[in-house]
Amino acid sequence: MKWRSWLIERSKGRWLADHGSNDRSMSAVTMNMIRSMTRKHSLSLAWLFGLSVAVACVGCGTEDRATSPQETPPTQSGDDDTSRLESAFALMQQGQTDQALQRVQQVLIRSPKDVDALSLAIELYNQRGEFCQAADLAATVAEIDTARGSQILIRAFDWNLRCGDFAAAEENLRRAEALDPNNVDVHRMLAQLLNAQGRRFEASRHVRQLIRLRSVQPNETLSLIDLQGPFYLVSFADFVKDNAVTLFSLGEVRELYTRINAEATEVLALMQRIRQAFPNSAAAAALHGRILAETGRQEALTEWAKNVPAGTQEQPEYWSAIGSWMALQDRHEEAIRAFGEALRRDPTDRESLRSMIQSLVSVGQESRIPELRQRLAVLDQIFRIAKEADAEQSLWISQRLGELARPWESCAWLMREAQLSGAMSQRVPELNQRHQAILAWERGANEAQIGTAQLTRLLGFDIQQWPLPELDSREPTTPTDPTPSADQGLRFVDVAPELNLEARYVGGFAADGSAFYPYQVNGGGLAVLDYDLDGRCDLYMVQSGGTPIEPGSSMPNQLFRFVAEGGFGEVTEPAAVGDRRFGQGVCVGDVNQDGFPDLLVANIGPNVVYINQGDGTFRDASGTLLDSADNWTSCIGLADLSGDALPDIIEINYIDDPLAYTVRCTDDHLPCQPQRFNAASDRILKQRPNGHFAQWSQAAEMRSNPKLGFGLVVANFDGKLGNDFFVANDGDLNHFWVSTAAAAAGDDRFSIVESAGVRGCSIGKGGDSQACMGVASGDFDRDGQLDLHVTNFHNESVNLFTQNEPGFFFDESLRYGLHDPSFSVLGFGTQAADFDNDGWLDLAVLNGHVFDARDEGIPFQMIPQLFHGSQQGFQLQDRSTAGEYWQQPQLGRTLATLDWNRDGQMDLVANHLDLPVAMLQNVSLSQHWIQFELIGVNCERDAIGAEVRVRAGQDRWSGWQTGGDGYMCSNEPVVHFGVGPAESIDQVEIRWPDGRTQTFENVDTDIRYLAIQGVDALEQR
Repeated sequence: MKWRSWLIERSKGRWLADHGSNDRSMSAVTMNMIRSMTRKHSLSLAWLFGLSVAVACVGCGTEDRATSPQETPPTQSGDDDTSRLESAFALMQQGQTDQALQRVQQVLIRSPKDVDALSLAIELYNQRGEFCQAADLAATVAEIDTARGSQILIRAFDWNLRCGDFAAAEENLRRAEALDPNNVDVHRMLAQLLNAQGRRFEASRHVRQLIRLRSVQPNETLSLIDLQGPFYLVSFADFVKDNAVTLFSLGEVRELYTRINAEATEVLALMQRIRQAFPNSAAAAALHGRILAETGRQEALTEWAKNVPAGTQEQPEYWSAIGSWMALQDRHEEAIRAFGEALRRDPTDRESLRSMIQSLVSVGQESRIPELRQRLAVLDQIFRIAKEADAEQSLWISQRLGELARPWESCAWLMREAQLSGAMSQRVPELNQRHQAILAWERGANEAQIGTAQLTRLLGFDIQQWPLPELDSREPTTPTDPTPSADQGLRFVDVAPELNLEARYVGGFAADGSAFYPYQVNGGGLAVLDYDLDGRCDLYMVQSGGTPIEPGSSMPNQLFRFVAEGGFGEVTEPAAVGDRRFGQGVCVGDVNQDGFPDLLVANIGPNVVYINQGDGTFRDASGTLLDSADNWTSCIGLADLSGDALPDIIEINYIDDPLAYTVRCTDDHLPCQPQRFNAASDRILKQRPNGHFAQWSQAAEMRSNPKLGFGLVVANFDGKLGNDFFVANDGDLNHFWVSTAAAAAGDDRFSIVESAGVRGCSIGKGGDSQACMGVASGDFDRDGQLDLHVTNFHNESVNLFTQNEPGFFFDESLRYGLHDPSFSVLGFGTQAADFDNDGWLDLAVLNGHVFDARDEGIPFQMIPQLFHGSQQGFQLQDRSTAGEYWQQPQLGRTLATLDWNRDGQMDLVANHLDLPVAMLQNVSLSQHWIQFELIGVNCERDAIGAEVRVRAGQDRWSGWQTGGDGYMCSNEPVVHFGVGPAESIDQVEIRWPDGRTQTFENVDTDIRYLAIQGVDALEQR
């Protein structure tokens, strides 16, 4: 029968036409997924109807072969069927598919399992575009010819996709897997389908099977690194109707929530539609719970837990949701178990491990934390480097995964290393040996035992010692969002015009969003100082303009002296502080320990040291910087790091790449991203007894850790001797340099060790590097530990790193109400102070984009934000009542704190790219307060690293003398406390940087005091 061979050849051509030319979208379900199939099985997989060869001896009709003696001659009915099929074939060639289908159906009525008739019917339905019918018949054929059933079902899968029956399409592949468990193509398609539907956990099983079958591809291996986020191997978008709610919508939710960082309300609205459409989807229910838990919606979680479908408890995201829910209720023992169950099912779940660490600390299991932090740091590092891993990094990933009892993934990465290095032939024996060893290991244990072994290797303890959560044992707690009373509103008024403060930063950045250079983006520094020691705050403002490659082309920096009768007046020229290099940040400190505050100016180019001579003038002492360099220094700090009672200079450097001075940023902003340029290494310049500065040998580790450094805070974070400092890095891991005893005897008592990963402040809760910029510090939760608030990019939440007593940080931005309000802004300068003196720190943040993305619906100028703090967290203040300043969109940059009028209410001074400097006077309703100026005697004079503890009745507060002060600024050096209704303080304890302490009893409030180390009485200022 000639039509049969025609059908085979046509089917091969149609398959290749349908699937051979589309590399990411699907008419090609089988696109990349099938390419390997067509190479290996060009005939049998070209299209399913090669089955005719096997089932009906296609190509050998009655006219082509003799009947053997044992065969029964065909009946008249068979002859009629043959005639009908030949007639149907002829009609199909003429385009008369209706008549052709009628004849085929007549045959199928008598012989419903006639493979020739079924094959022709399938082709007719395909030509008519009736893909569901074609798929149904193909599934029937697959049950007849089970030997080739998996290949037939692959084609049925494709047809079901075309007709939009995605459940049937998935069932085709499930049945194909049952018929042929080791079919590479089936596992590949299931991995692609399930990943596209956001069912990452289910997809991972098929990718691991591809590794077992030695057929995994690099992007499939990569998909196993993290199962929380989206991962598309192929796109199925061509098959999904616009606005249709399908399981592919679940993949969209994962994309919106994890990668695009859409508003939680938008994500949950789509999630609810999916749950209604697919109430029995365990994957949808689990992801829904995770989102509810991570956004703190406890009441909704209660309803969610009552209505999860069967199978949901097998999903790791179900357990991560339960763990987060338990942690929100401070039920940490149950949270530990739940996070453990999540990790048992998904050992890539870094967020469950991160949260488990926090719960372990809460129940006093601090001894377990360092080891778990190290493992978490490994997982985070794997996540960051895997996508672009070279051969060396692939080998490192393979080794680490092997140590974590993830042997199949370890093998896959070893194979990837061999591919990249060209050493496949050398690796084959090792890969074969590993393969056999893993198979033997799996044969000796069941799936549960393997999961337990992996979990124990990851955690180092048995999670079954912790109780399973009892979901009905307690009513949900009150939502964490604080709701302040009406009289708690914060309010500021810009009094710069009244104080004759007429200053505007000039940096060359175009406020209309037109083209710019990278060096014009960051703004200029602000410093609050009392340079003439008259008890009033003066201001120093860093300028830029011109270009960094033309020294002297910038505007001169400016010094403004405050005079009570006339406000601020510029004294730049007589004071001789008008540096004209391209300025960035600024620091105030007593460099030479003579009692007068000096200035350190950070530049793109050589930095400047101005020494206050005590007569209203400064001298340029930049020559004392023996290792001066043309660095791009963004922030600069001054504090004693070595322990010799002399302050050292901390340079936080940004970019080390001359291209950054020549690349112009136009509509295409990608070439201007800071990450496109070489990052710079930070430096510490130790002060010698003669007043000169040279690179500190104890900070050699810094040279091998270049980052895009921005914000800086220096303090004694851990309560041990020696200053530590935190650095906010742009788009990379943050740094946290911890003081430790110097290894060798000498002039240095201390050295520093980078510890951000171990301590928990290198990255935020999501585990991704963020565009960290500004930093505010303070004890936000009043537990006696110094915490950090870090601003980030648009569509990134801020970080609120709260520190516990053992010295570990946890990102609590969600719990404290900062997550959602910070998502829609790009933050720069931020400061913390108790603006209404109610006993809880508040926050101020300046916002503004770095390029014009208004065509994408993203604001360019942005509204600044003011947050009221309380025991429950932070509440964004109503800008209509906070003052006009908080209603004006701007390109905000630098922010510093001061009490310019000495009324006990902390004020703000703000700098912008597009507006004049604002002096924001605090006019909030206020309670009682107390302030301290500190002077060190046995330690360096500014006493950076000192801690002040205040007690009034049952209330306790802690404050620190800090350096760096956040983003390119220096605050007024005063330790301020709001103490609420307390009219007196029972006890004040000062812990000086050298370890000495002083205590003062029964101290009146609403007064600023001067505390001199070793002097027994506080002096009113």
